[in-house]
Amino acid sequence: MLISKIKVKNASANYPIYIGSNILSKLPKEIKIISPRAEKIALVVDRNIPNKFKHQIKKILKKYNVYIFEYAVNEKFKSFKEVNKLVEKCLSKNFNRNDVLICLGGGILGDFSSFAASIIKRGINFINIPSTLLAQVDSSIGGKTGVNSNLGKNLIGTFYQPKLVIIDTLFLKSLSKKE
Repeated sequence: MLISKIKVKNASANYPIYIGSNILSKLPKEIKIISPRAEKIALVVDRNIPNKFKHQIKKILKKYNVYIFEYAVNEKFKSFKEVNKLVEKCLSKNFNRNDVLICLGGGILGDFSSFAASIIKRGINFINIPSTLLAQVDSSIGGKTGVNSNLGKNLIGTFYQPKLVIIDTLFLKSLSKKE
């Protein structure tokens, strides 16, 4: 298992990006580094992610209280109304700033999830696990978050850097040839 590590350093963040195949097992150790007092994890997942990945992540995070929120993702879904539903669910589970929100999906879900993480308690820990090629090479890095408005795409958002990005190239094998 060859793993590459890139360090992102800018004025607002300093976080690692791990790239490799079958590297999800790095997650527990990295969460311990990012937030040693984390107890709860919100796992925000695209419904199209194969079950084997969802089960694998839930199994390796057995030490935490993991709440899985699955979504059928499209541009219409990426709304303030849907973000508010996720935020309210996390708040009802008493998430605090030590806890973690993990996104497992493509760019739309990454924008949505990172925006939610940025507004829960003024910012909880956010980890991005991009599952599409475009998300792996573009949208998972840089900290742009956002949802759509009735007046246009990505008009509501923040800049909120992830604490960690794990790019597991194994996800690419689960995509269609076109993707």
